[in-house]
Amino acid sequence: MNHELICEWLGLPAGTWPPDHYRLLGLEPGESDLERIEQRIHERLDAVRHYQMKHPEQATEAMNRLAQAYVCLTEPASKRAYDAVLFGTAAPVAVAEAPPAKPERPDPLAWLFGPAGGLPRMLSATPPPLPRLPAPLPAPSQTIQPAESSPQESVDPVVAAAQQSKNARRGLGTKRALYTRVVATRKLLRVWEQLGTYVESAKRRLSLTTDGPELSRLLQEIRSLLRQFPRVIGAAGQPGYWVVTLSRQDDAARSFQALDSGQRDALSRDWEAGRKLIAAHRDYVRQEIRAMRKRTLKQRLLRAFYAAVTDQPTTFFLLLLLAALNVILWRLLWVWHVFEAK
Repeated sequence: MNHELICEWLGLPAGTWPPDHYRLLGLEPGESDLERIEQRIHERLDAVRHYQMKHPEQATEAMNRLAQAYVCLTEPASKRAYDAVLFGTAAPVAVAEAPPAKPERPDPLAWLFGPAGGLPRMLSATPPPLPRLPAPLPAPSQTIQPAESSPQESVDPVVAAAQQSKNARRGLGTKRALYTRVVATRKLLRVWEQLGTYVESAKRRLSLTTDGPELSRLLQEIRSLLRQFPRVIGAAGQPGYWVVTLSRQDDAARSFQALDSGQRDALSRDWEAGRKLIAAHRDYVRQEIRAMRKRTLKQRLLRAFYAAVTDQPTTFFLLLLLAALNVILWRLLWVWHVFEAK
């Protein structure tokens, strides 16, 4: 694989692939500004997407690395562990220059990702042992834990994304929102499982005349349904990424037929991980509905208020500001009338 292309896309010096997370994003080592990190991630993903069709292998590897950097640097515990390994300290340390790459030091989030250029490791239900990579990464059992935490049982990242992530919980503050979400999730799961007829088996043969139109229809329906679904599936580094990428092709059936055996196997695993995530999210919403039924009216109102503040803080504070301005104007008018009466 030509890594020089990736370095050229991202403005990295030639021969520096793979870089550490900070160098990959063009950030100062130890950078902790989440807004700045997210901005750099989006900028580089946009740059890589321009080459996705012409150089799919390099683009996939670059996206996987960017997704890995995002997960690692935006989670405080993971960032502390990563910085401890990168800088050789017990806590994150900001330094003036990025240290030279040290491939022998393990990446604490490596178990989430598969080989460079492949799909994220989170697409498999149980992470298998890692194959040999350009930069050696540890097996799941070697994942570094933060110094202050005690060893815990491994959490399935697919289920965690479906039930515990901020995006999965967003917009579920009311009973109506929960019912709307569970209906949308059931519909998406039904179409996703129908798609499995064509993609679940990597050896499935496709007829463009009989199977092609139905496959294209299902992919387009999935793409449409995902517009109203939480942002936990389909993006780079998430389950369903290959399925969504296929759905964006002008002729999805021909694109599917052109995949080699390795790509079809990856697509099959990606579909299965997506199915697992959607089913886990459906179960989570069902649990929330049962819990909502047991709450009192006061508890429901408080939950709805809290969800409104956390889901759309800008809108909430704008409304609060408008209400404050109305009170101020009313008080000024009242004082003016009192002054005129005297």
